[in-house]
Amino acid sequence: MRRLPSFFSLRAFEAAARLGSFRRAGEELHQTPSAISHQVRSLESWFDRPLFVRQTRRVTLTAEGQRLLDRLTPAFDCIEEACAELRAPEQKLELAVHCAPSFAAKWLSPRLAHFMQAHPGITIRMSSSAEPADLQRVEDIDLDIAYGLPPAQPGVVVEALGREITMPMCSPRLIDGRGPIAPADLAQFTWIESPLNPVQWADWCALNGLKLTDRARPSFDRGSLAIAAAADGLGIALETTRFAQGELARGELVVLDGPGFRRIEREMHFLCYRKAERDSREIAAFREWLGAEMAADARGD
Repeated sequence: MRRLPSFFSLRAFEAAARLGSFRRAGEELHQTPSAISHQVRSLESWFDRPLFVRQTRRVTLTAEGQRLLDRLTPAFDCIEEACAELRAPEQKLELAVHCAPSFAAKWLSPRLAHFMQAHPGITIRMSSSAEPADLQRVEDIDLDIAYGLPPAQPGVVVEALGREITMPMCSPRLIDGRGPIAPADLAQFTWIESPLNPVQWADWCALNGLKLTDRARPSFDRGSLAIAAAADGLGIALETTRFAQGELARGELVVLDGPGFRRIEREMHFLCYRKAERDSREIAAFREWLGAEMAADARGD
C-alpha cells in the first residue's frame, strides 16, 4: 500500500509553488485561493513542516518546499505525458470568415486576437470582397459579414450587428480657428463620397433640411479610404463612426455635430450563416464573441 498524501493537495502545492501565488494557482485549477491555501495546509500537516513562507502579496518556498517541488515537477510531467499519449488528439477546427473590406480592416482585424486567445483550437481563415458571399453556392465560407442588407437566401440566417451612427467627420485642421459650425456651413468644404456606403450625402442633406450641391466630390470605393482621405485633410467624409474609432480616439478626425445637426442611425452590417450550421462549435463561439464585442462597443468599453 502506497503511503501518499492527497493527490489534490499535491496538485494544489505544485501549482502554487510553480506560479508563486495561491490566487494564480486557484485560477489555473478553477478553485478559490482559500481552497488552495486549505489544501496546502493539509499537505503541511501531513509532512509536519511548513512548505511556504506566507507574505502579504506572495508566497515563497521553504527549503523543504523547494526540495518537494524539484521532485514533484518531473513526476507531474511524466503523468501529463502518459495521459497525453492515450488521449484522443484535439480536433482542429477552422472557421472561414468572409467580410466586407472596410469592416475587416477597421473593426474586425484589430480585435481578432481576442477571439484567437479565447479559442486557440479554432483557426480563422479570412477573405474579403465588397459583394456579400452566396452561402448557398460557396461551401468553403462559413460566415459572411455583409455591408448593407444582403439578399434573402433560403436556409441562411441574417443577423444585424447593431445600429451605427453615420456623421460628417474631418481633420481638425480643416476647421481650425472656426467658431461653432452649423449644417449649412458644410457647403463651404469638399465632400468626400463613398459610393458603396448605404448612407449617401443626399440622405444626410434631406435629413438636415439642405439641398445637395452639385459641386464635384472626390470618390473612394471603400469607407476606410474615405476616412483616410478625411484624416489627411482632403475634405469631409460621411461615414459610420464604427469605421473611424481609431482616428477619432487619436484626434486625427473630429465629428461635425451639435444642436443643429441630425444624425443618421441605421443597421449597416449583417452576420450571415447557414441555419443548419447554427450550433456548430466554431460558429457558435464566433457569434458569442462577436456579440460580446459589439456590446462592449455600445457601452464604450
